[in-house]
Amino acid sequence: MKCPECGTENPKDVQYCENCGAELNEDDFKLHSRRINVKILIGLLIITLLGILIYISLFGLTFEGKESDFYLPAVTGDSILAYKNSCIELNLAKVAEDPEAFIGKKVKVTGQIYKKEEYFDFNKTRTHIVLSVPKLFSDPYILTSYTGTLPFKKGDNITVYGEYIYPCVDDELQNELQDNLPEELKGTEVALPSIKAGYIEKINS
Repeated sequence: MKCPECGTENPKDVQYCENCGAELNEDDFKLHSRRINVKILIGLLIITLLGILIYISLFGLTFEGKESDFYLPAVTGDSILAYKNSCIELNLAKVAEDPEAFIGKKVKVTGQIYKKEEYFDFNKTRTHIVLSVPKLFSDPYILTSYTGTLPFKKGDNITVYGEYIYPCVDDELQNELQDNLPEELKGTEVALPSIKAGYIEKINS
């Protein structure tokens, strides 16, 4: 039996520790063992939480779903021209009337970068752009996801080519979008159109 005071292993039939003289009580020993087990459990829990935090800092949070649900591969090289020609001009008046009309279609749209940020998802660097498109009237934004980095900045005019999806939500934009809602709809989540971009180019203003 291990002494709860000094940790010395003692024969089972002794009542006092041979090293420090402390009384060896079986109930005390069980209590001490339970305390040790609790400490081990807490330590493992802390290690697990630290591991999760390190993973998130390195790889980011991953959305539910497949990579292809949110991103397209970046189009490069000789494939760019054919890809651009395969995208139709997004009819903004139709989007304002029926935002689901173009789901799954390859489209292109021009606007100004309102917000841009880079992050890591599905083990790749991504760029998220909030595109300001005033012709969309009350909610003049289209969300854009792109695989890779881009040399553009806020205020640049760009044309986005990619697959149209709807609905999408940008949590950071919600407060601003709420200002455009009628009183009876205040507090409801505002969905926005989005484009999974295969190619993005800067337009000279």
